Amino acid sequence: MNNILYPLLLEPTIKNYVWGGQKFSHFLQNNPDLSQPVAEIWAIYNHNRIRIGYLSGKTLQNLVRNFGTTLLGNFYNSNYIENFPLLIKLLDSQQWLSVQVHPNDDQAVKLEGNGFNGKTEGWFVLDADPEAQLIAGLKPGIEKETLASSIHSGTITSHLQYHSIHKNDFIFIPAGTIHALGPGARVFEIQQNSDVTYRVYDWDRPTSAGRPVHIEKSIAVTDIDSIGQLKKSLDLPYQNIFKCQYFSLDLYQAEGEMIDLDPNQDSFHALTVIEGVTEFIGSDSHFSLNQFESVLVPASYPPYQLAGKFKILKGSLNGN
Repeated sequence: MNNILYPLLLEPTIKNYVWGGQKFSHFLQNNPDLSQPVAEIWAIYNHNRIRIGYLSGKTLQNLVRNFGTTLLGNFYNSNYIENFPLLIKLLDSQQWLSVQVHPNDDQAVKLEGNGFNGKTEGWFVLDADPEAQLIAGLKPGIEKETLASSIHSGTITSHLQYHSIHKNDFIFIPAGTIHALGPGARVFEIQQNSDVTYRVYDWDRPTSAGRPVHIEKSIAVTDIDSIGQLKKSLDLPYQNIFKCQYFSLDLYQAEGEMIDLDPNQDSFHALTVIEGVTEFIGSDSHFSLNQFESVLVPASYPPYQLAGKFKILKGSLNGN
């Protein structure tokens, strides 16, 4: 059996949450129901299946367990190789997402049990309507007691930090930061592979719709001093967007020139085209990626090139 890893194209997972829209629908070849909102596309995810090659039909988790650091790279910092460590998403919000907060790794184990981990994430704004906003953090001076009473009474929104957002803005959201994405935004998200979300407030949507509010857990994990800082990306060929202990995110832009990249055994490269079309040129692969398409390049893959006119985001593990 062939045991060589190659660039992996994955079948995305679609999430039809109530707050979603239809901005990404025409990019999906197998959208199951056009009448449903497409809130999230989980582009690179532990349970997505490989679409091409001899590994076709296997899940990314299968590959992690069978190939280990050959896929993940030497920057993977755990002896326990079970799941793909990151989750790459595209979000289309046409209503407010719930005001929510995520635990850190220690809190996730304490509150949810062994096998759970926290969720630190980052957002890159792909596009935004003129009045689009997000929430990140509390207003200065809010004490834990005020936080708790306002969550219990459903009045938390008056204590939150609102930020106007525009295309090419980005924001880092460490675990413990209360946050929410508002209507009219399309966002790329990179995060730890975790779906532990505590809803602080859900804009009075009925809990009967399967969206409970997690009052006590939200209070327990919120860092009252954590306030996300909105930044704008630069018009440069390369820029590091985020770098933390869990991941690094880089932005590359090209106007027809070649970009040379090399995983170098250190980390996989999770590539997502956010503008234009990218031509992938590798030792055994040559294909095009259209806007909002992704490919996962294994850490063991040799140096490769990207060509065309495009903007692309590269998620990877951080060795620092």
